[in-house]
Amino acid sequence: MPQAFADAMDDDLAVPQALAVLHETVRSGNAALDADDAEALGVAYHQVAAMVEVLGIDPRAPHWSGGAHDTAAAPLAALVERLVQERADARAARDFATADRVRDDLAGAGITIEDTPSGTRWSIA
Repeated sequence: MPQAFADAMDDDLAVPQALAVLHETVRSGNAALDADDAEALGVAYHQVAAMVEVLGIDPRAPHWSGGAHDTAAAPLAALVERLVQERADARAARDFATADRVRDDLAGAGITIEDTPSGTRWSIA
């Protein structure tokens, strides 16, 4: 972790100064990437990772990845599962126009469905 970041955090949590150090470290990492300097890039990467963890803004942390804290996941899954079942019912009734419409509606919303021998699977594209 850069000493300037630690000093800022030790100075009554001077977050603006700490963010400035984070920003500068990202810039130096980008410069190292442009210069194809793997060693400097690795140092900058690990410093940025440490700083964002301290600040609680690490995008790799579980609470940012749509895990248990994602309040939209369960309602979305319920709606998609209902539409997948509607499509399956339409296919069973040989109502292919409705089945195709449901599939197209899901695709339009960025949801891919895949028919497999064990049933229909869906994913967000």
